[in-house]
Amino acid sequence: MRYSLSWSDKSIKDLEKLSPDIGQRISDKLELIRDNPYRTVEWCTGYPYFHQRIGAYRAILDIDNTALSIRVHSVGLRKKVYDR
Repeated sequence: MRYSLSWSDKSIKDLEKLSPDIGQRISDKLELIRDNPYRTVEWCTGYPYFHQRIGAYRAILDIDNTALSIRVHSVGLRKKVYDR
């Protein structure tokens, strides 16, 4: 089953702040995980979310198995994305 992918308003703003090539790279990577998100995502210790590594960047995700959906909460540099 293919999961649907949705972006929060905050994650869209985060993505717009990045350079276009990095934003495209993040979008492409998140499109790839729609078939099987658990193959590459990892649980965020201390948070109720998952994260996907994309080089020095991270995407914070909420995965709902009953609705087959992936919600992107935020995107940013590894050093800063967990502080939000």
